Amino acid sequence: MRWNWKQSLNLLTLCTVLFILLWMPAPSYAQDYSFTLDQQVVDVWINKDGSVKLEYWFTFTCDRGNYHIAAVDVGLPTGRFSFADIQADVDGRPISYIGSDYQGKGEHGVAVWLGNSTIRSGETATVHVVVGWVGGMVYEDSDDPEYASTQFSPTWFGSQYVHGTTDMVVRFHLPVGVQADEPRWHRSPSGWPQDQPDTGFDAENRVMYTWRNTAARPDRQYTFGASFPRRYVNESAIQKPPSLLSKIWGAVKTLTCNPGTCFTVLLMGIVSISIWSQRRRKMQYLPPTMKVEGVGIKRGLTAVEAAILLETPLDKVLTMILFSLVKKGAITVLDDRPLKVQVSDPLPQGLHSYEEKFLQAVKADNTLSESKLRSAITGLIKAVNAKMKGFSRKESVAYYRDIVRRAWGQVEEAQTPEVRSQRFDEGLEWTMLDDDFDDRTKRVFRTGPVYVPMWWGHYQPWTRQAAVGTAGAGKGSSSTGTGGLPTLPGAAFAASIVGGVENTAGRIVRNVTDFTGGVTQVTNPPPKTSSGGRGSGGGGGGCACACACAGCACACAGGGR
Repeated sequence: MRWNWKQSLNLLTLCTVLFILLWMPAPSYAQDYSFTLDQQVVDVWINKDGSVKLEYWFTFTCDRGNYHIAAVDVGLPTGRFSFADIQADVDGRPISYIGSDYQGKGEHGVAVWLGNSTIRSGETATVHVVVGWVGGMVYEDSDDPEYASTQFSPTWFGSQYVHGTTDMVVRFHLPVGVQADEPRWHRSPSGWPQDQPDTGFDAENRVMYTWRNTAARPDRQYTFGASFPRRYVNESAIQKPPSLLSKIWGAVKTLTCNPGTCFTVLLMGIVSISIWSQRRRKMQYLPPTMKVEGVGIKRGLTAVEAAILLETPLDKVLTMILFSLVKKGAITVLDDRPLKVQVSDPLPQGLHSYEEKFLQAVKADNTLSESKLRSAITGLIKAVNAKMKGFSRKESVAYYRDIVRRAWGQVEEAQTPEVRSQRFDEGLEWTMLDDDFDDRTKRVFRTGPVYVPMWWGHYQPWTRQAAVGTAGAGKGSSSTGTGGLPTLPGAAFAASIVGGVENTAGRIVRNVTDFTGGVTQVTNPPPKTSSGGRGSGGGGGGCACACACAGCACACAGGGR
């Protein structure tokens, strides 16, 4: 057979095309992934055998013009799981294949292949994954030998694939039997909008902690944790925590700087964060049971009790109690440097329990015993906590904030100085709950006159001396008003009461942070805050799991395929 030149040319062209196709790099579809994670919800059930059950809902939107999402890599915190215990669906349509070809960062995970439910370009769908059992999730609490702890990081996704923000919800369901006042949450992740989780009960009557961030980063690791009495978990399932040195060194190894420098920087950072967090933590005195949401509004609290519900600083709460006692004629303020008060004899009837305990804190030299004041406040918090059981804290907080708003409204809407003075006197404790009390008082009473109430004379040295010395001295003022009550110019009255509140709040206790910290130790014991880290990564650089309080476990970065 003879070849002509045209056949030879065609054969050469074909060979050239085949050569190019064979040697040309295959297209990397993974680089074309682009999606948003609109919402991620994960439930973590902590079981008696030291395992957890995980349930995920991932809502993805695949960007138009990009490769579809055929599989989702879901990182798991440990390798102790069974494929037989994993189920998944997409918008309710079951998925038949859960693979071991996990390609996310980290050592443990599964590939959830979507099959006929692949999320194609421009589509939105929810991938639902249930991992029925993951073992090795409970550790001995590193700060309290009577407690155990669990920490968990939800799966996150590579920044080369995902963009935007995520509505992230993480729910911890604590072991069966744990009582509402027993567990302790761990500190929320850095940058998280909640200082602490919402607390409630799930359908199984388990205590449930809920963290939510509507603008979370889908490519960032967030770590959550809780501690609970170890008796609710099998003793054999509780693992010993890694040593402090190994945890610190694990964190150092994840850094790229010189080990010696890294260690120094890390140690300084730990110390600084610890000091800051401890000071902040001291001010959070509400017990966990106060966070448990019930149904309906708890009405009938006094202004002082409402102040506890609203987490008002305790120096201000003490000031409110003092003003209430002065108004009732139970005490007279003798001096402010140091603060001295004289208890009346006989005492008026109808005092509240917390007012009686305040009076018991008055010593023989007329100064106040901080230890007895701390005991009085601790009892007050416990009493309010008991009254709030079964009621909705959120609804009750909104209700009492509205009372504060209406109390100021009555003062501001008064048509005459007499009525304005009377309304302010009647609602003084409620108006003091306003965060803007100082400036608002100065604005409302910038003009006068103001009729000074009868009890004002018991509040020495500031107000009685001000009333005597200022009345008649200022332009347009008079020594007495209607019914023989002394009057003050509005600005002088505002300055007198604001100054009195500030002086009292600053001098009832020496250091409000230390005082509140002593109360918090009793009413809301601090969460466990041991610091450190452990690498749990595999190939591709691995993922670093930040661990605290020994409950060290994480789920690593995944992706779509």
